[in-house]
Amino acid sequence: MFNERVRAVLGARALLDDNDPRIEEKWAELIEILSENEDLTLGFLKECTKTELSLLSEVFEDVAYNLQSKKFIELLYQLDKRYPDLELKDHIQLAEDYMN
Repeated sequence: MFNERVRAVLGARALLDDNDPRIEEKWAELIEILSENEDLTLGFLKECTKTELSLLSEVFEDVAYNLQSKKFIELLYQLDKRYPDLELKDHIQLAEDYMN
């Protein structure tokens, strides 16, 4: 159920142009869902696709702020190593800053 909810919002986000103001609504939905349960969020991140991870990087900092989880940040760094071409380091470092 959790993964399906995240994927539904990601799918809707993927269909929007980067300049579409409705993106912020999708970001808010993602932040709310991903902030509900740390374990479910970590589980989703471990199995998400490269494309899904790329879209999720748009909300890393807000989710990090809400979860206040070192495990979340550590997993993001692991995913950065898995997909170095996504260049997630800046997003992850910003997310880390949001936790302090």
